[in-house]
Amino acid sequence: MNKIAHVAVLPVLIAALLCSFIAIVVQQHQIGELRGAISHCEYRAEAVRMLVSDPEYLTRLEAQTRPVATVTVTAYNATPEQCDADPGIAASMRPVKAGTIAVSRDLFDKGWVFGKKVRLEGLGIFEINDLMAARHSKAIDIFLADGDAMNFGKRRAKAALLSI
Repeated sequence: MNKIAHVAVLPVLIAALLCSFIAIVVQQHQIGELRGAISHCEYRAEAVRMLVSDPEYLTRLEAQTRPVATVTVTAYNATPEQCDADPGIAASMRPVKAGTIAVSRDLFDKGWVFGKKVRLEGLGIFEINDLMAARHSKAIDIFLADGDAMNFGKRRAKAALLSI
């Protein structure tokens, strides 16, 4: 009986040993992947440290991503005198409509792009749909479907780029 018990236990021990060996191989593989991920993260962290320590880069980044600006606000109507030859179509290639604005190209270059929402202090929330002529800077033009844009005048207001 003792010999039979040894013969029956031997395959169980071999199976357990094989499972342990497979588990060790899998763990070694996972450890290798983690070491690779750590070295990649360390590389990225070093790159970020280098960028953050460059004051010129930080100044440019801050200027590009500033979500609030004091701007000159005017208004326009969709007429050939105030727009181009096709006043019904904005620079975004969408129709002009109430609730939309044109932004100066300097703002556009800083991420104030078509489809983004802008809150103009005291005036409401508008969607960027058009671009102003290149001669304007730090300026926003509100589209007025009804009404005389000339009566709107020229105002200074804080504009905030929204992330909605």
